[in-house]
Amino acid sequence: MAKNILRKIKIDNETYLWKRSHLHLTNYKYSKCVEKVVIYLEGYKKSPLQLSFQEEDNLTLKSDIEKERWRVGYPDDGVVWLYKHEPPLPYNEQCPADEEQTVYINLNRPAVIAELIRYFLHKDWKPKESTKPYIIEDALRLLEIIALPKGII
Repeated sequence: MAKNILRKIKIDNETYLWKRSHLHLTNYKYSKCVEKVVIYLEGYKKSPLQLSFQEEDNLTLKSDIEKERWRVGYPDDGVVWLYKHEPPLPYNEQCPADEEQTVYINLNRPAVIAELIRYFLHKDWKPKESTKPYIIEDALRLLEIIALPKGII
């Protein structure tokens, strides 16, 4: 297994280090896939932001998971997408392009990471003041709250 190296990103004259990894957990019934993002402010490694995007979190969202749910990572590690199950179209109708039916968020993209950093800094992540990790285990639910600009997903 390849080791994930830390990548750098600069936000408001501060340098952040981040990595993304795909995990398979054993203690969940619904789905074991998790995309994990860890972000540090450079020089403050003891107070990282740790985000876990888990398919299990679909059970806590208001949507009907039989018709619409967030999918996580596999087979495209780092990608979280909204899967919409639609009934088959009649034989003579064309199916619209996948891009029109689904929202994709690629956690490998620096622009997505920048938006996550800005959101949590505005919220209550204080990497310079804390000495412990800021952990969000159910980050999947935040995808409907955080307004990611078009073109970065």
